[in-house]
Order: sequence, then C-alpha cells, then structure tokens
Amino acid sequence: MNRLYSLLRTRQTNDGKQFLFAHVAAQVIAWLGAIPGVLSILFNAEFDAPQALSLARFATVTFVICFAATLLFSWLITRVARKRLDEIAAGSARPDAKAELLAWREITRFSVRFGISSAAVFFVFLVLPTVTIASIQSATITSPFQPNSLTSPNPLYVLTGGTAAIMGWVILCILLTERFTRPLRLTLVPPDFNTQREGRGGALVVSKFLILTLALIAIGILLIAPIGYQQTVRILYTEVSSLDVFRDLRTQSILFSALALVLGIGYSYLVSKSISDPVKELIDTFNKVELGNLSARAPISATDELGIVTMHFNRTIARLEILQNTLEHQVTERTKLLEASIEVGRVASSSLNPDELLARVVNLFTDQFGYYFAAIYLLDPSEKWAEIRAATGEIGDLLKQNRQKHEVSSRSMVGSAIREKSARIAQIAQQETNRFQNPLLPYTRSEIALPILAGDKILGALDVQSTKESDFGPDAIRTMESMAGHVAIALENARLFQEAQQSIHEMRAAQQQYLLTGWSALSNPAEETEYDVGDEPEFSARQIEIPISLRDQVLGQIRLDNPEIWTPEQENLVNAVAAQAAVALENARLVSESRQTALRERMIAEINSKIWSSATIEGILQTAAKELGRRLDASRATIELNLDEVK
Repeated sequence: MNRLYSLLRTRQTNDGKQFLFAHVAAQVIAWLGAIPGVLSILFNAEFDAPQALSLARFATVTFVICFAATLLFSWLITRVARKRLDEIAAGSARPDAKAELLAWREITRFSVRFGISSAAVFFVFLVLPTVTIASIQSATITSPFQPNSLTSPNPLYVLTGGTAAIMGWVILCILLTERFTRPLRLTLVPPDFNTQREGRGGALVVSKFLILTLALIAIGILLIAPIGYQQTVRILYTEVSSLDVFRDLRTQSILFSALALVLGIGYSYLVSKSISDPVKELIDTFNKVELGNLSARAPISATDELGIVTMHFNRTIARLEILQNTLEHQVTERTKLLEASIEVGRVASSSLNPDELLARVVNLFTDQFGYYFAAIYLLDPSEKWAEIRAATGEIGDLLKQNRQKHEVSSRSMVGSAIREKSARIAQIAQQETNRFQNPLLPYTRSEIALPILAGDKILGALDVQSTKESDFGPDAIRTMESMAGHVAIALENARLFQEAQQSIHEMRAAQQQYLLTGWSALSNPAEETEYDVGDEPEFSARQIEIPISLRDQVLGQIRLDNPEIWTPEQENLVNAVAAQAAVALENARLVSESRQTALRERMIAEINSKIWSSATIEGILQTAAKELGRRLDASRATIELNLDEVK
C-alpha cells in the first residue's frame, strides 16, 4: 500500500485523471475490508448448488451496477474540483474565488458524501435484494429430535455478512481515498483563509473515532454472533457430534476474531496516519518558523480539527510575516529619516556659510526622500517678505534668478507658516485654497511648509512638494521639523559667527591702531632705532630678513648676513627669536608707558595736594602756575581768570 501511495505521489500531473485513478485504486484495495463479511456468509450459510449459483450471478451483476453507479456519482460530485485540477496542471488556472471555494468544498466533502452514498447504494441494491432472494429460496429445517421446525437462517447470515462486508469496504475506501488524494487536496487549497474555512467539509476527529469505534464493534458483532447461532442450530437439528460442533465453533471464532482484529489494526493505522502526518508537518513548520523562516506554511492535508488548526497557524504566521515586513519597512524608512536628520546636523555643524548650508540641506529632500521640489525662504530685513535662498533642480535655479518672494501677509503656504509659526500641510494640494499655484511646478499633489524658528525668532520657512497625494506621514513631518530646527540653529550660529568675526576684525583693527599709535609715539628720528653687530658683510654674503611683528603689525625687522646658505632650522630659529623679541619689545613699551602714566598720576596727585592746601584764590593760582612751570620746565607760566565772561 505504501508503494502504491508513493507511486501516486510521484505522478506530477495532479489533474482530474489523477483523482479518478487514486479513487478507483482506493475502491479496489478497499474490497479487502469486505473479505471478513463474505467469509462469514460462506461459513454460515448453507445453500445448495442451484441456490448458490443463482445468488452468485445476481450478486455479481448487481455489484458491477452498484460499482459503476458509485463511480458515476464520484464523477458528478467532483466536476468543479477535477476541472480546477486540469487547469492548474495545464498552467491556465486564473485567480477565481468562487471556483476555488467550490473546488475546495468538493474535494474536502468528497469522502463523507461518497461513503454515505456508496453504503446506501450497496446496502439497498445489493444486500437487501440478495437477502430477499435467499428468503424466497430458504427451506424449513426439521429434525426428529425437535418437535418444531425452523426456518432456514440463511437470509440472516446474508444480511449480517453483507452488512459487515459493506461497512468494512466503505470505511477502508474512505480512509484510502483521503490518503491517496492528499496531494490533490494540497493542490486545491485556496490561498485565502476565509475560503479555506468556509469550504472545509471533512469529518471531525471526534466523529472519525466515534464512527470507527462503532463500526468495529458492529463488524465484530456481525461476524461473531452468527457463528454461535449457526452451531446451535447444528446441534439441535442435525446429527453432528458435539465435538465437531465445538471444534468448528472454535475455528470460526478464532478466524473471524483474527479477521476483525486485522481489520481494526488496518483502520487504526490509517486513522492514526491521517492524524500523525499533519501533526508532523505542523511540527516541521514550527521548527522552520522558529529558525526565522516566516515564509514557511504548513500543508493543509487534513480536513478535521487539525486542518482548522493548520489554517489558523498559517494565518498567524502570514500575519507575523506581514508584520515583520512592515516593521522592516518602517525601520528602513525611519533609518533613512534619521540618517537625513543626522546629515543635516552634520552639515550644520561643519559649515558656517549660510548659502552653502542651505544648498546642501535642501538637496537632501530630493536626493534621499525623492520629493518633487524643495526650497528654503528667509525673511528680508523688513520681515514683510520671504525670499527664496535655496531650491532644488533647474526650476529652483530659475526661481532664485527671478528672486521669487512670498509676502508674509499673503495666503500662500510659506507666508502662512511664517506668519502663524506653525506647519501648514496640504495632503491634497488641489483642494487647498490657501496655496500658491506655481505654474513651474505643475505636478505637485501634496505640499508642506514648515517655519524655521530659532527660539521664538522666525527666520523663514522650508517648503517641500511631492508628486504623490498624502505623501507626508507623521514620521516624515517630525523629521522635517527636526531638520528645520537644525537649519534654524545653523543659520543662527552662522549669524553669530559672522558677528563674532566682525567684532574680532574690529578689535584687531583697534589693536593695530593702538600699537601703531603707541610705537609711533616712541619713534624719534633723532634717536637711534637700529642696532648693528659684527663686521661689514661681504658682497657675496647671503642675507635673510625676518620681520618683527605683533598682531599683524610690523614693528621692525632682523637682518642677518652669512657667507653660507641659510638652513630651514636656522630660519626657524630666527623666526622664533623675532617672535619673542616682538613680545619683549611690546612688554617693554607697556612697562615704559605704565611708568610714565604712574609718574604723571603721581605728579598730578602732588599738584592737587598742594592746590588743596591753599585757602585763597591767589594762593591756589600761584601754586598751580608755579608747580606746572616747574614740572614742565616752562620758562614762564601764566593763569588768567576771565571774570567778565562769567554769567
């Protein structure tokens, strides 16, 4: 049987003919289950030759007719399933929910429908007519040992044996049909879960075990009960020794008990395989899923509770796979958004040039997100207009050349975002009334404008447009808001940097002016400002001149002559000495200036002390004139009071 099942599985057609072939093979093999019932009739019924011949002829003809009728019934109740199998085998099957449902329903309900109909056909048209003929032909049994006659029990033996044969054949045929047609059921499994559940029509496990148990009990009773009755009749109405009767009773009891046991073992094996195989397949699929293969699906080979469990399991795994793919897609999208936000932060931290910063940021929206157009508008000094400063593509270059502007008080999205300091989103651009329809951007289907805020200060707006409707999800909006915040911080940092650079430039200019003024005050043409040491240089001497500079202000220079070429180490040494000399000279100048300032302050303090010690106007004037003349080495000092001009 396993070889036959393997042969059926190796056939790769899986078409309608394969189904009929598997079903006919199951019917033929299933007649093994009818052997105990037929033997029961042969062992118990006692027909003479004419009766046996007539019954055999009738039973053979009727069997052929019933067998043909069951085949015809099988053909009729599987039309859609066989047609679908042929289409699948030919590769011409198209997705059709109705056809899939009907085919799946036919293939799963086939065993139950065939079992009930075939049992009824064989019992009504084969067993009952045979019992009727046996009753007509039955004679009365008489015996000199009994006062009453007995009607022949042959019809009873035919009924019990025929019923047992039909039950054994039908059950075995159903089990074999389900096993042989298993590949075909797998071929016809619909992909949709609801269709699988709606079309499932097989018997449940409880029903299978209940029917099998009752059938085995009934078959055992039908096989064993006639034996005792037949041997009892022989003892009472025939001249047969008790020893022969008991020997025949023992032999037949053992034989039919063994046949019933073998039949039960065969049924149990097939039923257990119908349960263990789906469980094993389900466990194998569990192992694959556990290893991370969420695309694995358990084959729906059973049509009972195991089939329902498998359907739910497959649906759960399918949902997990969809969830995983969705999460992976979300992770990918959010990673892309995060990378873009990080890139903006990196650009903002690496560039202090506003134009370069804006150009690099705005291109991220088209390069990484694939948006249609992106632009950044900044407020002018009057804060009444937002002028485009950076944009993507040729259209962006054209708009920058034309110096496109949006009035802050206008109904455009950029103006509204700046005025309201909040995001303006048009998921369906055609339905947004407060929006500027740019003729250069005809394919815009959705648009978003985000304010660029540095604290509470509005700097401008970020405008992004897409060719898809509702293309701005919550994650994308949050990312763009973060990017707009980075842009605002970068712009503010660039402004502060420029102000700091301007302040530093002004401070350097002031320092240079201070140094120039200070050293200019020390410069005196009458004094020696050069210092020479050494002999007069030869004509061929190598000369090097190193400036003495402090804060970009040249104070002087060092000139050296050497008959040999100056080495880089020597030049570095002279530069270091020149730098230290500049610092030392500046310190000396500052010390000298500080001494002069201190001397002047002390002189002023002494003069003030002497002036304040005089109590009269004449004394104050004399003291002031005398001290100033003496301190300044003046030959004459005069102080005049113009009292006439005092009002």
